[in-house]
Amino acid sequence: MHKSPAIEAARLFLEVVWKDEPPSEEQLLTALDRLVASFHDVPVIDASLSDSEPPGQDYQSLYQEVRSRFPDYGLYPVSDPSGSPGDEDAAMVGDAVDDLTDITQDMRAVVWFADNVGRDDAHWAFRLFFFHWGRHARELSLYLHARRFG
Repeated sequence: MHKSPAIEAARLFLEVVWKDEPPSEEQLLTALDRLVASFHDVPVIDASLSDSEPPGQDYQSLYQEVRSRFPDYGLYPVSDPSGSPGDEDAAMVGDAVDDLTDITQDMRAVVWFADNVGRDDAHWAFRLFFFHWGRHARELSLYLHARRFG
């Protein structure tokens, strides 16, 4: 059986973020780009009928772990692209620590499905969660790009 680019990208992201020393911004950007790019090749399939679910994760504890690993990351301005120009409600604030926390939670679930239920369920979760982790990944990418290049 051939490897899944999406599952491998999820594993790589988790390794880059959590293994050894925190990654450079370039390494993190590369891992984020691979995640987003691999979404386009994930088949549209249904999950199995398994009742198995990934173990629950405490958001606050994970958020604090991310904050400790990435102490220079913080809040940044973003805008809602679905808003109208001049719309004051379109201006928002992003949080790079929250982005990494949320993407980590979603990718841990994808990898858990791959390891414990099957590839189809992992693909299903990867696609299902994209509405969530995809936005975090894209906004975090812009934040990291601005940190590197201004």
